[in-house]
Amino acid sequence: MKRYETFNHTADIGIRVFGKTVEDLFANAAHALFDQLTDLRKVGDRAVQEISIEGADREDLLIRWLGELLFLCQGRGYLFKKFSILHLDSNSLKAIARGEIFDPSRHRFKTEIKAVTYHQVAVKQKDKGWEGKVVLDI
Repeated sequence: MKRYETFNHTADIGIRVFGKTVEDLFANAAHALFDQLTDLRKVGDRAVQEISIEGADREDLLIRWLGELLFLCQGRGYLFKKFSILHLDSNSLKAIARGEIFDPSRHRFKTEIKAVTYHQVAVKQKDKGWEGKVVLDI
């Protein structure tokens, strides 16, 4: 099963995310975000960040999860590449993100992502797993 695919969206990046479980979907969404931001092959996994999020529903949690990761990237300089979902229900998420601090001698940004939007957000269980959809403002 592929992790994600992009879809055309005017002046933004649309991401369709897949997972065998809802936890896989959230981890793959985070992977997709950072895969759009930078070359993940050049990112280490020495830094560990624990993240706890609450939301109104799974769609809200997905936006808040990706938004928090984007804040940690833009505001604190983290690049993440590995994600472990420790707990996830319809209103809360606890996870660990592994990566490292941005190093301009080794890392380059591919795309500037300004925000994770609620436009077209979806998290749905399908016959063979889970599928999500999110639009990134660039």
